[in-house]
Amino acid sequence: MLEFQRGLVQILLLIGFLWLNLNKIQAEETKSIKCGQRNTQGIPTASNSDIPTPLGESKFGEFPWTIDIAQGPRVFCAGSLIHPKVVLTAGQCLLRQNDNELKLRAGVWDRAANNERYPYQERSIAKAIIHPEMAARRNDLALVIVNEPFILADHIGTVCLPPANYATPNGTICYATGWGRRSLFGDLSQRMKLVTLSSLEGELCEREIQTKLESSVMCAVGQNGNDTCAGDSGGPLVSRIEAEGKVYHQIGITSFGAACFAGIPGGYTNVAHLREWIDSQMRENGLETATYIH
Repeated sequence: MLEFQRGLVQILLLIGFLWLNLNKIQAEETKSIKCGQRNTQGIPTASNSDIPTPLGESKFGEFPWTIDIAQGPRVFCAGSLIHPKVVLTAGQCLLRQNDNELKLRAGVWDRAANNERYPYQERSIAKAIIHPEMAARRNDLALVIVNEPFILADHIGTVCLPPANYATPNGTICYATGWGRRSLFGDLSQRMKLVTLSSLEGELCEREIQTKLESSVMCAVGQNGNDTCAGDSGGPLVSRIEAEGKVYHQIGITSFGAACFAGIPGGYTNVAHLREWIDSQMRENGLETATYIH
């Protein structure tokens, strides 16, 4: 009996040793992930190599952090990958929704294509965390923990997040992505949209839209006749971390707008303002924050 107990203790010690080392390996792998890597020229595939990119459309794999949040076959919302298991999106996308009806897909570009050389990955919701103080045009943010990690690849990656309380300079060029409508009464986008915007300082924005804004909201205004629209909610608004750099961080989440008209500022959840809350939720759920730190 004594020999059996000794053997059992040794087995338990060995299991504990292996478990600790596995966690260390996973932590090191997580820390090695480079966030915010935009594929500016896209990733060539058999289906897009000869297709010119129209204005207002991204290239395949250009923004590898953009997540399609689908409700059945229809465009519903978008999000961004900040960890292999975590998608950042707008709280409005999850409010009053049945989590079982939503699917999150990484690596999607053309929603009508099923034969891409680099296939998309689909996950379901394991846990949804909506900001507890979310209200109309305030704290419109949620974290979605998926049922199993996305496998990172050239066309699937994480986006960086700005430090807490980072202030985006007025006039910063930024980019929004999603599959929403191209205009108020236009069709939904088959391929991932690319909308170029400029950030607008809070007081200037309030004067433009004649509305007092919460500190959890930042503004941006569309350029070249394009703007975010219905179906783009929850999608990322990103800018370069450095003016001439190649790494991007997510400064906003598409939240609300003025009927999709370029030239009228839209409201985006200020990610830096809520960064500490994001970090705290990641820690509470045993998840690394290194995947979105540049």
